[in-house]
Amino acid sequence: MKNILVVTFLAFSLLSGAQQDFDLNDPIPIDSRISKGVLENGLTYYVRANSEPRNRAELMLVVRAGSIDEDDDQKGLAHFAEHMAFNGTENFPKNELIKYFESIGMEFGPEINAYTSFDETVYMLKVPLDSALYMEKGLQVLYDWACQVTDSDEEIEKERGVIREELRGGRNANFRMQQEWLPVFLHNSKYANRLPIGEVDIIENAPPKALRRFRNDWYRPGLQAVIVVGDFDQDVMVEKVKAKFSQIPVADNLREKEFFGIPPHKETLVSIATDKEAQYPVAYVFYKHPLEKAKTIGDYRKSILHSLYNSMINSRLSEKTQEAEPPFIIGQSSFSELFGPVSVYQSVAVCNNGKIEEGLEAVLLENERVKKFGFTQTELERQKTALLNYIEKAYNERDKQKSIGYAGEYKRNFLMTEEPIPGIEREFEYFKTFLPGISLDEVNQLAEKWVIGENRVVVITAPEIEGVKVPSKEEVLALLQEVEQSEIELYEDVVSDVPLVAEEPWPSSVVEKKNLEKVEAVEWTLQNGAKVIIKTTDFKEDEILFSAWSPGGTSLYGQKDDVSADFAATIMAMSGIAGFDKITLNKMLSDKVFNLSPYISQLREGFSGNSSVKDLETLLQVVYLYFTEPRFDETSYQAYMTRLNGVLQNKAASPEAVFQDTLKSVMANYHKRARPMSVDLLDEADLQRMKAIGQERFRNAADFNFFFVGNIDTATLRPLVEKYIGGIPYFDEKENWKDLGIEAPQGVVKKTVKRGQEDKSIQYIVFHGDFEYSSANAIELDALGRILSTRLLEVIREDKSSVYSISARPSSSKYPDEEYTVSIRYGTDPQKLEELEEAVFDEIKDFIQHGPSEEELAKAKEKMLREREIALRENGFWLSVLSNTYYLKEGDFSGFGTYNDLVNSLTIESMQKAFKKYFDFENYISVALEPAEASEN
Repeated sequence: MKNILVVTFLAFSLLSGAQQDFDLNDPIPIDSRISKGVLENGLTYYVRANSEPRNRAELMLVVRAGSIDEDDDQKGLAHFAEHMAFNGTENFPKNELIKYFESIGMEFGPEINAYTSFDETVYMLKVPLDSALYMEKGLQVLYDWACQVTDSDEEIEKERGVIREELRGGRNANFRMQQEWLPVFLHNSKYANRLPIGEVDIIENAPPKALRRFRNDWYRPGLQAVIVVGDFDQDVMVEKVKAKFSQIPVADNLREKEFFGIPPHKETLVSIATDKEAQYPVAYVFYKHPLEKAKTIGDYRKSILHSLYNSMINSRLSEKTQEAEPPFIIGQSSFSELFGPVSVYQSVAVCNNGKIEEGLEAVLLENERVKKFGFTQTELERQKTALLNYIEKAYNERDKQKSIGYAGEYKRNFLMTEEPIPGIEREFEYFKTFLPGISLDEVNQLAEKWVIGENRVVVITAPEIEGVKVPSKEEVLALLQEVEQSEIELYEDVVSDVPLVAEEPWPSSVVEKKNLEKVEAVEWTLQNGAKVIIKTTDFKEDEILFSAWSPGGTSLYGQKDDVSADFAATIMAMSGIAGFDKITLNKMLSDKVFNLSPYISQLREGFSGNSSVKDLETLLQVVYLYFTEPRFDETSYQAYMTRLNGVLQNKAASPEAVFQDTLKSVMANYHKRARPMSVDLLDEADLQRMKAIGQERFRNAADFNFFFVGNIDTATLRPLVEKYIGGIPYFDEKENWKDLGIEAPQGVVKKTVKRGQEDKSIQYIVFHGDFEYSSANAIELDALGRILSTRLLEVIREDKSSVYSISARPSSSKYPDEEYTVSIRYGTDPQKLEELEEAVFDEIKDFIQHGPSEEELAKAKEKMLREREIALRENGFWLSVLSNTYYLKEGDFSGFGTYNDLVNSLTIESMQKAFKKYFDFENYISVALEPAEASEN
């Protein structure tokens, strides 16, 4: 403990020279790099130049209006109005808007989207900038959305079906229970009667004039903001925005905008909602407080206190899950904004069946423990250091931040929370200045402020299981009182000050170096046989991505070891390493910015992780210890099995879970090595086998490839690699995976799962077969999926109004067999299953007969090229390229760099052949979910 405090003191002392004096009463300034203003018509604009990603801009229209502004005859029409923005404007009739943006490589969903909430409606675009016309069109779309949506009767009628399917798809146990408890939380407020999804009757029958009335009332410049962030000249863009959006007229006789509160209540409100299809119990305790907005520098300092408290309470709750008999599956507490004009301190426990009171009591006791004793000084100092390190990483990355991140900040600044936007430079200064002076008493006082008896709401949602007890309202209230009066023990913060690596590894040198010129990377081979592949990039200043793998995986074990092999890496990660259990290890490494996770899949074992530049050595130390001193702790094992048992106990009650398990089983032709996880399978788990398997999988450096991508100085990395990776033991033998013979069934296989009370269905149609693995074929298959998805959205969603979403997702693999799948998935009305399957098949057959149109092919190719352009500037992309090339092509990069040529070589004729090749109507799998009632009709 003494050493930790000394190190922390030194860290803050070194920063003291950079600290500034701030008047806590001063308002938080706005980042000078933002051009923010308000036009004469009342519209607010935010414009910022930012070069990541290059040649792209993020555009948003933010409307400070949502379902809370609906009249009684408009419930659901705020959301309906959002949908209609994509179905016709003055300059983009009907669906021309989506078609235009797809033609320049943008994709509906990831790059063209919108959402509606209680208090806001937000529209989002990502626009390429290699033509000035693209930005002009983008701004025109925002303008049209702001004031020129046509809302034609024809399109309104068509869209009713789409929204009905969106609502249908969201109806499940959680939705039904939320409909019960949310009005209790929102207590006598208008919010309680304005859930954004609305009412089915109004969605289906509201006259078009009611929807137009909503838009006319609330889509006006005084309630709107335009946000433009991207790779452009900022001054020029500001003038364009001003010129464009100043033209929006202001209507006379504006309807007054009301702001609605949530009435306070002295008593504790309790809502208990059960459902036969719920999977596990969840207990929530909400403590509602007035909405806190950070207006002054003092408010910002207060938000730092909040972050410290949230992190420390959740660290304690996480420790509870490490107990042999954890009181909950997951426990969390935090102070934040939820929705509406309130801030909320909430404590949540995901519980085991029949143990709701135990889980609820555990999270409440932790709140009371903090109220009575507070946190410890060591907890606070540890969290201060961790928080400073994370803000320092953000500061280091300040010139590499994505435009979407800035756009999101400016959106929140405009909306109810009015999030401050001082810029990362100022925020880093605030943290450096304020963190050292934050006292333990200040943080501890928050518990007294937040955890109070007034404005408290307890919500319990649980499966409805015969013979399994759910507490009553009276029992919940009694438990609250009992916790407040109980004797509570002091929390003891046990820390360790011994070094992570007790004995220095025996290093081995780099004996061979090979330049990978095609990808500007280098391969080192160490004396112990390990291969290390490094690519240095400048995409992020403080990011290094890491992965490692070796062939083998669970395939090397028999069926009796299936469960043990599947869980081995998880238990290894939960147990800590060397002489440190997971709790101790987390505390020791809390000041490090890194992440590392071991895994064992069917064909491989390995790691995935990342670190800041300065914490790369820590990541390598942990890798070394996983190989040389892994732990398999009995307590960690029991904790995990108890928690997993709670997750699986009621899995079969969920129609969606049963459907997914059935799909998995059918796809594997009910192979005994591909069984879905269940409570019964847990009986096959054996800790000693997990230990043996884990040690076997991670014991031989010569079998592994290690990959590093990011801001890497190879001169600095090399001695670390030689020490920690070179220090891993090695053996002459090398393993490979085994083919378990898991194959999809041949022929046409149809399966119907009859589960659930909702009138909804889910359909998966999977075409599959042999595949000749190559880059050209993989690209062709990708294009096929994009072309088919676009057609299905146009026909099944837009023309037939029969689904909310539909997609065709292809995948291919080389190992253990070269094969492909194309999965078509959608949700719909059970009565339409046969009709839609036939409609989907008709579109596929049309492609087989005629191929795609020139426009359809051009859209797909443009999307692929646009995505590739962005990917080439992402560390994650390069990590994937390096790892996959070693796995699939044994490190042969000779074909790299041909992607654009291969995409551009796609033709209507080649795609027509692809449709013929990959869609065999004599060989597909169809699995559908239907409501249980359908089997009784």
